[in-house]
Amino acid sequence: MRILTGGVLVALIAALAGPARAYDFADARQLTSISGAQISPDGTRVVYVRGRADFKNDRDDRQLVLLDVRTHAERQLTFDRKGVYGPSWSPDGRTIYFAALDREKHPQEQVFAMPMDGGDARQVTHAKNGVFSWAVSPNGRRVAYAMQDDDPNAKRIAEHLDAFRVHDNDYLHRTATPPVHVWIVGSDGGSARQVTRGVWSAADVNPDGGGDLTWSPDSSHLVLLHFRTPFIGNALEAYLEVLDPTSGALHRLTPGKAMEGSPAYAPHGGDVAYVRNVHGDYTLGADLYVTNGYGKQIYDLRSQLDRNVDAYAWNGVGDALWIAGGDGVNRALWYAPLRGHVRRLDLDGLQVLALGNAARSGAFVFTASRSNAPSELYELASPNAKPVQLTRENAKLARSGFAKSIGVEWRATKGHFTEDGILTYPLHYRGGKAPLILLIHGGPQSYSSLAFSSQRQIFAAHGFFVFEPNYRGSTNLGDAYQHAITNDAGDGPGKDVMAGLARVESLVPIDRSRVGVSGWSYGGYMTSWLIGHYPNVWKAAVSGASLDDWLDDYDIAFYYDLDVPFFRGKPWNPANTAEWREQSPIADASKAKAPTLIMGDIGDNNVTITNSFKLYHALKDNGTTVKFVAYPVHGHFPSDPVRSEDVVKRWLGWLEAYLK
Repeated sequence: MRILTGGVLVALIAALAGPARAYDFADARQLTSISGAQISPDGTRVVYVRGRADFKNDRDDRQLVLLDVRTHAERQLTFDRKGVYGPSWSPDGRTIYFAALDREKHPQEQVFAMPMDGGDARQVTHAKNGVFSWAVSPNGRRVAYAMQDDDPNAKRIAEHLDAFRVHDNDYLHRTATPPVHVWIVGSDGGSARQVTRGVWSAADVNPDGGGDLTWSPDSSHLVLLHFRTPFIGNALEAYLEVLDPTSGALHRLTPGKAMEGSPAYAPHGGDVAYVRNVHGDYTLGADLYVTNGYGKQIYDLRSQLDRNVDAYAWNGVGDALWIAGGDGVNRALWYAPLRGHVRRLDLDGLQVLALGNAARSGAFVFTASRSNAPSELYELASPNAKPVQLTRENAKLARSGFAKSIGVEWRATKGHFTEDGILTYPLHYRGGKAPLILLIHGGPQSYSSLAFSSQRQIFAAHGFFVFEPNYRGSTNLGDAYQHAITNDAGDGPGKDVMAGLARVESLVPIDRSRVGVSGWSYGGYMTSWLIGHYPNVWKAAVSGASLDDWLDDYDIAFYYDLDVPFFRGKPWNPANTAEWREQSPIADASKAKAPTLIMGDIGDNNVTITNSFKLYHALKDNGTTVKFVAYPVHGHFPSDPVRSEDVVKRWLGWLEAYLK
């Protein structure tokens, strides 16, 4: 009798179960996310956050799960907690710390500690205004956290004397914005002590409160971020400082003037890794540096690897780094010794989504997906090992039918670049012409890859070719390509997209009479640009949260100065104003012909919805079919499951109406 291996047996069971059905919205509702994975110091267990959409209550349900590395047995640790994120282990592996909303009348994010020998989680912090970021000291005795100061004018505000001074904040601010500062509390809870003070801030407050804290291995010092103001619009000047948590003394560690961030002490010694744009130029990629405790630089990733750093983590010893980033159409993982050669690891087609941490043994955990398989948790026993899948959170979707996705390349028609993108075939494609949807990524500092995409799969299941071009400014092809968008926000990327479309036409039989263009954020910008500059190509368009007027982006969005490096100077200098207007899609919107669906959030302080109002009226006034749908929520994209699904359903419905 022949013995079946596990892989053969699984394949046989799947075959006997019948043909896979098309992946659609019902399947997308069943997706499970994995985040915050942390391996225990001894490498035997992993804690992570399991996320599932609760459509009945319209919220994301996130709970902690403990997994045995050897047996893969799982145990859920939290139940019915809201806002769970960011678990970390105590040095002895006896406690897991995590953040969640407290259960008081006005819930705020707080830090909790859960003993691994049994018992309920206890609340460690009682931060009046909630916790922005936090870190447990390596000796397990203290927790540092960042909290926003009280508004000093609270009493006057209660008396309706609530006028406030506007700084470099966005137009949706309704109050003054106090800075964020560092507090210390014992790991068992108790009274907290404020350590830093001043008009400067240890975090920016928009959109998500960036400002990490990291303890030195001996628990004597912290490294924090120093922002001149709490507004991200001033964050180009951010730099790292070393804090003595006993005296409150600070000394500067890094040069700044480049939005430095994501500091992390090595597990041993005094080295600090951090991210900063190459040469301090915000239009170049995120570079990874390591400095010693006195600010002397000892490592620069760009000396070996011309790729953007999406994420990084120290190894268990502190003499090497794990680095994730885009490499063409793949989400790659590199291992980078501080004294040695950077090498890309062979992960057998896995697309790395997020990095966890390393155990003392060197074992490392990360999350990854494939083009035809949603995310799962993996372990690498060493840089030379093969990845081992630890979870099967999305195994229930194995019988769904997934469309084939491939990477495609072409030569740019503007500049000397080899460009790339993702082409997905209609599900069960058997040949012949079919309509095409362009699905353009946002950013522009982002990229499309072969990682699993629910939206891509749904569109393909409805009979469309789906093309996702990586235009100049994308972060997957090195600094020269990323920088090429400078002073060329629309025309260069537009030509890149059109060259990619021509390449796709040479590969598969596209029905040129049924081509649609769509995207969100900068993908919306590209959509608005393309319908105005190539009006005869498109049968339909969907422009989501689109940056249609650069002047609105500069004047009333939250990032202010972050737009300026992409131009020759600030827009209200008369020498530069024309360039900002010319690069705005609204300038050519009157030429558009494609029926266009516009979508956005009323409370978007990133790409303000004023842009969409302008595009709506420009199209409407010039006789173009247009529909404008807005969601009454705050944010750049609806964050709840019901509205998020509704966005994609409207998106698909509009394109089907005009392309089918």
